[in-house]
Amino acid sequence: MAGTMRASLGDVVSRLDALAAYAGPWQPLRDEARLLSERVHELREREQRLDDLLVVAIVGGSGVGKSTLLNALAGDELAKTSEFRPCTSVPTVYQPPGATLKFEGWDVVTGSALEHLILVDTPDSDTIVREHRARVIEALEQCDLILICGSPEKYLDEATWSLLRPLQRERTLVCVETKAQAEVPSIREHWLARLQEQQFEAAEYFHVSARRSFDRKLRGGSPGPDEFDFDRLEQYLRRELTREQVRRIKRSNAAGLLTKSLGRLSERIAARAPELEKLQARLKELDQDTRVAATEVVGRRLFRESHLWTFAIGREMSLRSKGLLGTVFRIAEAVRSLPARLAGWLPWTGGSETGQQAAALLTEEVLFSEDIRVASDEVRGAFDANRSIVALECAKAGFSFRHDDAGFQAFVQELERRLASLLRGRARDRVVAWSRRLTSWPLTFLLDAIPVALLGFTGYTVVSDFFLGETFGGDELIHTLTVFAIVIGVEIAALSFGVRFAAWSVRRKAATDLKIALGTGSAAFSTERDAVAEALNHARQIADLSSVAGSAGSAEPAREEVPVPTN
Repeated sequence: MAGTMRASLGDVVSRLDALAAYAGPWQPLRDEARLLSERVHELREREQRLDDLLVVAIVGGSGVGKSTLLNALAGDELAKTSEFRPCTSVPTVYQPPGATLKFEGWDVVTGSALEHLILVDTPDSDTIVREHRARVIEALEQCDLILICGSPEKYLDEATWSLLRPLQRERTLVCVETKAQAEVPSIREHWLARLQEQQFEAAEYFHVSARRSFDRKLRGGSPGPDEFDFDRLEQYLRRELTREQVRRIKRSNAAGLLTKSLGRLSERIAARAPELEKLQARLKELDQDTRVAATEVVGRRLFRESHLWTFAIGREMSLRSKGLLGTVFRIAEAVRSLPARLAGWLPWTGGSETGQQAAALLTEEVLFSEDIRVASDEVRGAFDANRSIVALECAKAGFSFRHDDAGFQAFVQELERRLASLLRGRARDRVVAWSRRLTSWPLTFLLDAIPVALLGFTGYTVVSDFFLGETFGGDELIHTLTVFAIVIGVEIAALSFGVRFAAWSVRRKAATDLKIALGTGSAAFSTERDAVAEALNHARQIADLSSVAGSAGSAEPAREEVPVPTN
C-alpha cells in the first residue's frame, strides 16, 4: 500500500463506466470492458447499499461449526447441526424484523437478537455438490462481512481458498475458531500466518466454543470462561458494529473492489501505454512518409510545369490590361491561349491535360483537385506499402482493423482539399497580386508613352505635310510602321519577361507552400491513428485513476471522503 486516494466513489465509477462502454478495435481493452462493466454494476449497487443492514456470511468447511455458531448467536436452533456431515444445503438467513433485503430460494428466519445485522449460514465451502458451492458463491457476493470459521481439524482448506481468492480486498474478513478447548492449543498464529500468505488480512480473531455457548443459551445460564471469546464476539457484532462502522466496512469493501479493479486495469491496460506511444510515433512516421511521396508526385505534375504558371499570370493580366500595349497584350494572349482553351472546352478532341490543368488553376469556381488528381499509381503504391506496415504494427499491439480502399480515398481527399485550398488561396492571391503590379497605371503609362508618342509624331507629320501640299511617302509609312512594330515588340517582350519572372516567383513560393500544406498535420491512416490515440487516452486515464483517483465516497449529499489504499 503505497498511498491513498481521495475523491468520490461515484466520480470514479462514472469514469470507469465510460471505459466499460469501449467497443473500439483495441482487443485488450475490449476484453477488459466486459468484466469492468460487471464491476461497475457491483460498485453502483454497493454505493446504494451504504445505509442497508450489514450482511454477514458465516463460511467454512464441513463440520467446523458454522450452524452451531449461528444458533449460538441467535440463541435458538435456527439451523440443523452435525459434526460429521453437511447439513446446510441452502443458506439460512437470520435477519431482524422489517429487513427489506430479498434472498430468493434461501431459508429466512426473522428474529431480533442482532437488530442491525443479517447473518447468513452458508453450505459447506468444501462441498463437492455443485449446487451447494454455487449457493456459497451467491452468499459471498451478497455479503459485506465474512465470518470465516475453522477448527483445529480444519481451517481454510484449498476448497475454501478457491472461493475466497476472488474476493481478496473486496470483503472484510473476521476469523472465528469455533471449537476452542482448554486442552487443545489455539490455531490462531498458524491460521493468521496462512491468511497472510494468501494475501488476506483478518480484521478480528475470536477463539470461541460455539457448542458450549449454544447449550448455555438454551439453558438460560450465564457466560462462563469455557466459552472463551464468545462474549467478546457478541459485543463486537452487537455494539462495535455501529451504523457508522457498518458504513465504513461497506465503503472499505467498495474501495477494495475499486482498487482491485484499477489494479487489474493498470496491469493489463495502463502498463501498455509505452507500447501505444511507440505505435503512435510509428504511425506518425509512416503518415509523414506517405505525405512526402504524394508531395513529390504533385510537385512533378504541377510545380515543375512553368508554362502553367506563365499561362496563369498571362490570363489574369489579360483580364486587367488597359491602354494601347494592354490591348495588344490581350490580343496576343488570346491567340496564344487558344489551344489550351480548346482543350478545356472540347473534351472530345482528346484535349491537352496541360490546358485542363491550367484552366482549373486559373478559375476560382473550379477546384484544382477536380482536374489534377492526387490519386496516381505512384501515390497508391506508397500508401499501400506503408499501410501494410501499419497493419502489421497495429496487429502486434492488439488492434483489429478492416483494411479497405476507404482509407486511401480519405487520404487522397484530404490531400486534394489541402491542395485546392493552397491553389485557390495563397497561390491565386500571388497570381492576382503580380497581375495587378504588371497592369498598374504607372507601368501602363510608361509602356504606352513611346508608342503613343511615335503615333502622335507620325500623325503630326502626316497632317503638316498635307497642309504644306506635300505627300507622306510610302517609304516613310513603312519605316514608321516598322519602328512602331519594333517598339511594340520590344515592350511586349519586356512585359512577357515580367510575366515569366512573376510566374517563376509565384511557382517557387507555391512549391514551398505545398510542402508546408502537405507536410504538416496528419492525413494518412486516420482511422488507425484515431484508434491508437483513443486507446492511449484510456490507458492514461486508468493510470491517472490508479494514482490519484478518489475513494469510496459516501452516498450522502456531503459526499464524505475516505482514504482508500492503493497498490
